[in-house]
Amino acid sequence: MKGNRGIIVVLLASMMVLHLTGCTQKIPPKLNEKSNSIEISEEVHQIKNTPPKDQGKVIESERYYEEGLKLYGQYKYQDAVIAYDKAIAANPDNFKIYTSKGITLCFEGKYHEGMALIQKTLEMEPDYAPAFYDMAMGYKLQMNYNESLFWFKKTIQSDPKNTWSYYGIATIYADQSNTKDSLTYLKKAIELDPGVKAVARRQSHFDKMRNITEFQTLVQ
Repeated sequence: MKGNRGIIVVLLASMMVLHLTGCTQKIPPKLNEKSNSIEISEEVHQIKNTPPKDQGKVIESERYYEEGLKLYGQYKYQDAVIAYDKAIAANPDNFKIYTSKGITLCFEGKYHEGMALIQKTLEMEPDYAPAFYDMAMGYKLQMNYNESLFWFKKTIQSDPKNTWSYYGIATIYADQSNTKDSLTYLKKAIELDPGVKAVARRQSHFDKMRNITEFQTLVQ
């Protein structure tokens, strides 16, 4: 289920763009000037890893985690957060829950808290590629494109076949009128998953490129 979250998140982002006519413009979290990470709130710092739970609690945590993902995919963000909180309560060491809850909060516009939770996962599991992707999407929702590009590319370094990171980069370059690079990354995304064509055809990111022959050929 987790391996498919990249697709779910980008499709959700696509729907958000269609409904809101662009990403939200709320102020992004304060950046740490010395690194590509955000400052973690004291509240998140206070989340403590507990001794390993019994197997029943581990299973319970996974069950609530999967429930959260399902609700997230249905755009029921508040209900998803409740499920994630139950998953954390059952097993605070389940590192993947924090990034899942974090990106959900970002889609609700709660960027500072959401990004901090994504970072929490990376503190627990530094090489967890889905958290790289969530970080990229969190910044993209805030229109912080430089940071978003950094994390999308970091995702690709970790997971070279991450279709929706290539697509995410293509949309950013399209928004920046960088047609050449946008087409390069869009082509790669389509090579990995032809289903990307349908998304690209309806996304407003590519409005300025619709009359370009190469774009038309890619998405037909």
